[in-house]
This record gives sequence, structure tokens and C-alpha cells, in this order.
Amino acid sequence: VYHSRAPDETVQAVLGLSAAVPADQVALAEHVANVIGVPLHKIPTTEGTDLTYIENNGQACLACKTHLYTCLGKIANHASSTGQQLYNGTNADDLQDPTRLGLIAADRFDVKSPLKYTTKDQVRIVGKHLGLPNWNYAASPCLRSRLAIGVEATPDHLQRIEQAEQFVRQSLAL
Repeated sequence: VYHSRAPDETVQAVLGLSAAVPADQVALAEHVANVIGVPLHKIPTTEGTDLTYIENNGQACLACKTHLYTCLGKIANHASSTGQQLYNGTNADDLQDPTRLGLIAADRFDVKSPLKYTTKDQVRIVGKHLGLPNWNYAASPCLRSRLAIGVEATPDHLQRIEQAEQFVRQSLAL
């Protein structure tokens, strides 16, 4: 999400699209944006071309978020001649997870985390109060996060994971 510092104070939601983002998460983002009345822009990201990301040897999240924030920064700067600010949904619980190397990229790109003092449970309470359709959804990190270290993050591997998860959800009627 970015916020323009222009006098009209606009907010735009931007979703980075890659093979690591499952179709059901794209549909959910579209639905939430529609419910809250915020335009959602979907853009392709380029982490799938980065050898560090593909090799998946422990630095994939950092590579991915670096590509994402590079793309988002360009879009935000193009949309606003008076400055912009990027935001993410990092919460207090996320900050306790040492595997979240994407937070390093967020710091490098001056991405703000307005929920960083709010726990995931508190975020859910507020989301429910606001009537957000996803207030109680399970966390759903990218498909690449399901791969063991060293298993390459190729489009084929990511597609197989998405298909397997869809099968399990359908089989269990989740």
C-alpha cells in the first residue's frame, strides 16, 4: 500500500504478482479492496528472474521483497509528484520471527509498518470490528515459503504447491 503526500491524500493498494502468489490470494485481495473501497493495482514483479530467489538458499525473502519494493516505489513515485510513502502489514508477532528477512528490505526502502506494535490477535479484533471479510483468515505466506531451503523456487515448483494446496482444501472442504 502506498499513500500520497499530495493535498488530495490518496491511498492505493498494489499487489505484486508472481508465481509465488496463489490465485485465491489474488481473489481475496481484490475482494478486500472492493469492500474497503480502495483501488487495487496488480503488477508483475521480477524476483523470479533473480538467482538468489530461485536458488532458495536462505535469502529468497530478502531478494523477493527487494524486487517488490523496487517495483512499488517506482509505481508510487510515478503516481505522485509530491512524494509517497510505502506501507506493509508487518505486525508485532512478525517482528519476533528471525526468518523474516524481507523486513531488511522494508528497512532499506523506508517502508513503514503501522501495525508493528499490534499483535496478530489485535489485528484480527480490529478487522472483525471493521467488518473486513478476511479478519479471521489463516496467515498465508507466499508459495515459495513452503519450499525447503535449497529446493529451487521455479514456476513449476510453485505451481505444484498451489495445486496441492487447492486439492487439500477441496478434499477437506476448507
